[in-house]
Amino acid sequence: MLANAERDFFEPVTLDQLVGEGQQPPSLPGIFTRVCQQLDDPNCSLQQIAITIQNDPAITTRILKLVNSSYYGLPGQVTAVDHAVRLLGRERCKHTLIGSVVGSVFDTHENPAFSIHAFWQHSIKTALIARQLADFTDGIEEPEAMFTAGLLHDIGKLMLIERFPCEMLAAEETMIRRRVDELSAEISQVGLTHTAVGEALMKHWGLPEILIDCTRCHHETVHDGPNRRATHLVYLANRLSEYVPPLDETETLAILDDIENWDMGQVTVDQIAGACQNADDLVFEVMESLAMIPAEVDDE
Repeated sequence: MLANAERDFFEPVTLDQLVGEGQQPPSLPGIFTRVCQQLDDPNCSLQQIAITIQNDPAITTRILKLVNSSYYGLPGQVTAVDHAVRLLGRERCKHTLIGSVVGSVFDTHENPAFSIHAFWQHSIKTALIARQLADFTDGIEEPEAMFTAGLLHDIGKLMLIERFPCEMLAAEETMIRRRVDELSAEISQVGLTHTAVGEALMKHWGLPEILIDCTRCHHETVHDGPNRRATHLVYLANRLSEYVPPLDETETLAILDDIENWDMGQVTVDQIAGACQNADDLVFEVMESLAMIPAEVDDE
């Protein structure tokens, strides 16, 4: 509802307006564009795709770590990129690639307005919840896209905090002091919302429409359009990621009472509680796989 109000009173933001004269919007690494072109080309073999990925050691490491994590739960250890690509297939490979590169796009140094660790923890918990609930929801043609949609839903915050750190700190203080919602606080202090910025940025990157819609609509309570099931899932997962399991049925119902239209989808209370628990179990392993936290050092 608030996001709809934002569009009534504010012109859509463009990246040119946001970054300022003489500056360039952030770009995804060149390897992302190359591999996505190959994935979309039916004449390009999975072996050729694997060779391109191997040209970037950092992304290779992240993909192998993620494939070997509990998130995928694959039998046996995967040690070669070509094996990983064959197991993932084209669609899952594309979304795994997005997750592997997005963390390197912005300068993620700490500042008083923002904890990058907390940001990725929230984003990945949202991604994990959305992905699991997608398995119980009809009308989601690409369940793996829901992980990516959850991962990127707040990406506009990274750009705002990089460009307007003082204003974003003021927005955080306004939200706490005046008890207003996040989008209203951003509008009052920055003049932009992270949902609008994220939408513009993802259009600039040429990402799929389903990801753009989920980024734009994840604060809206009413969902419509061709991707309404997906946008509702990310909205629900975004709200659920605030809570810490284990949650019994009574606790889960109490949480859902505060989430407007949570039952627009087809998921049950038990499925929601299970998805929250699974996300809590996996979040740090997935963060480490995607190089969003340092790998744990084995003292032995």
